[in-house]
Amino acid sequence: MNAAGLNLLRAALLPLLLTAAQAGGAPEPAWIGRAVDVPATPLCRAMRCTLHTVRENTPDTLGGQDGQQRTYRTASGWQLEVDVRPGGQVSGARLLRPGAPRGTRLTDAQTREAAAFLTALTGRGFRPQAVQDCLTAGLAAQDRDFDAYGPNEPLSRWSTPAGWPFRARCGVAGAGPLGVWAGWMQG
Repeated sequence: MNAAGLNLLRAALLPLLLTAAQAGGAPEPAWIGRAVDVPATPLCRAMRCTLHTVRENTPDTLGGQDGQQRTYRTASGWQLEVDVRPGGQVSGARLLRPGAPRGTRLTDAQTREAAAFLTALTGRGFRPQAVQDCLTAGLAAQDRDFDAYGPNEPLSRWSTPAGWPFRARCGVAGAGPLGVWAGWMQG
């Protein structure tokens, strides 16, 4: 099979691989709070993540001043940014479509990928329709306020047993890149 045929096959199979946990299969353990080899996760293997950059955090870094931000690219054009604490634990991550023009909507396949990412990152179940609803609310907010980046309400909010607040959010292209993210201190 040539490279084009293989890419077509991967594109056809990716939604099946990504939605197994959402269809009642055993999900992978949440990335947040664990040391995770991101490229070795089922999600990143399915999306073909490759490490692009590693940036050491500084005192000027928003959020954690220690640790790193590791940026991966996927075969389907996503940029995955993962915040990693000094012990290797993931504290948050973003799945973004940099360069998408204002008003861009995700395709059905991209929406499934975004929901699968949030599920893998948080260990909480996210449905593609919830992601789409969040982005639709974000576009409506942007219609009212040119500088809006997304809806006021997060996709999900929860706290750890120790009381640490976590949020999952979405953003629309314009004031920032199109995508979804989750982690500690997400507003």
